[in-house]
Amino acid sequence: MHENWLSVSIFNRVEMNPFITEEQHIAPTVKDFEIFCSFIDQRRPKLSQRMEVLGKNDLFDLNAQLFSRKDVSAPKYLQESYPAIDLMFNLAMLGGLYHKTGDEKANIYLESTPRKLEFDGLNNFEKYCFLLETFWIKYDFTEIVRWGLDSIDQLVAAISKSSGSQELKKGSISGRSEYDPVYSYLSVLVHYFRFLGFCSFELLPDGHRKQGKYEDSISKIIPNEFGMNICKILRKLKLSLWNFPYLLIMGIYIKDKYYSLTQVPFVEHLKPNFPNNALLNSVKSETYNKQKGNYTFKVMLDKRTWRKIKLSHKHTLEDLHLAIQEAFGFDNDHLYSFFMDGKRYSQNAYHSSYGDEEPFADNAVIGELGLYTGQKILYLFDYGDSWEFLVQLVAIDENEVELKQPKITETKGEAPPQYRFEEDSDEFDDDSDE
Repeated sequence: MHENWLSVSIFNRVEMNPFITEEQHIAPTVKDFEIFCSFIDQRRPKLSQRMEVLGKNDLFDLNAQLFSRKDVSAPKYLQESYPAIDLMFNLAMLGGLYHKTGDEKANIYLESTPRKLEFDGLNNFEKYCFLLETFWIKYDFTEIVRWGLDSIDQLVAAISKSSGSQELKKGSISGRSEYDPVYSYLSVLVHYFRFLGFCSFELLPDGHRKQGKYEDSISKIIPNEFGMNICKILRKLKLSLWNFPYLLIMGIYIKDKYYSLTQVPFVEHLKPNFPNNALLNSVKSETYNKQKGNYTFKVMLDKRTWRKIKLSHKHTLEDLHLAIQEAFGFDNDHLYSFFMDGKRYSQNAYHSSYGDEEPFADNAVIGELGLYTGQKILYLFDYGDSWEFLVQLVAIDENEVELKQPKITETKGEAPPQYRFEEDSDEFDDDSDE
């Protein structure tokens, strides 16, 4: 009887006095993101041509203004070397607050969207939760952790179970003192958690640290009360049920006893740990507006062999595929994919409508894809022979008469034969004529 009364008493006390987030817990995260946005809006930095990310000088200048900054003395690092900036860049894009846009010289910039105006109107608690939700649901962890989500789950669990000023040293996360990847090649996750306000950390002294990716760089992780309590929530909201990029690979039909949690909006799970009525609003407008006009794509096999193809905003990527086939004299007899970020086998792709992998290209309406002038797309045709074409959007003409059919407007260079044996056959025929 006494034990039952005691357990009920403790339960009621915990329920009556849960941890409540204060402004000080989230201020560094929100402030850094606002600094990032102001930098993009005011400086309007030109993105790098190849990776379409911030350049070294811009990164150096922005980094100096941040709370979650990297200790650097010169502008010599790429964006991925600045974990906080790289994360903010991705959150801004994934959250639809910014989109890429290009000019007539194919220079690429970030431009704010109507969703950014909505974001600016939120209070700091709502801004923080929007960033956390975007991180948990839309960030592609599969690009970092290629062998499952165990390390992230372990890090969340370790922080959630911490107490006081407990320090997590190597072995505390994985349970194996000789192998703890978040202290070495997955240390970027710790940087992300620091940006989100879950913890601080200490790096190994330079003299005790090698430069290799697989060598330890972090000596200890120090969780805080805010991180402990938020990670208790995230521990239940498992990435394997919430994260879109992961589900896209693994299939969205994963069900277990936690499945019902996904039927409740993400932010509702956070509300008990935030002040009453602090989380009433979020960003709700569409990520992309439909853009009308005729789109001109330059489809390049190499620098000397290319075609320009024009389609309307109502055409699909399958229409573009068929036009490319016609322009280069290929037979439409193999599967294909459009990788929208230009990276082969990325998840940001559309595939043959007669294949098994979704989303399908015949459902991808060009004017609804949020394309921008200068955007580079990789078109892969025939997975066996692997014909790769660089497809660049060179113009969007809003005032032209809408094209009913795709049109080849310019050509340069002779298209190669689709199959190698065709060249061999031509050589054989030439020899026979002699």
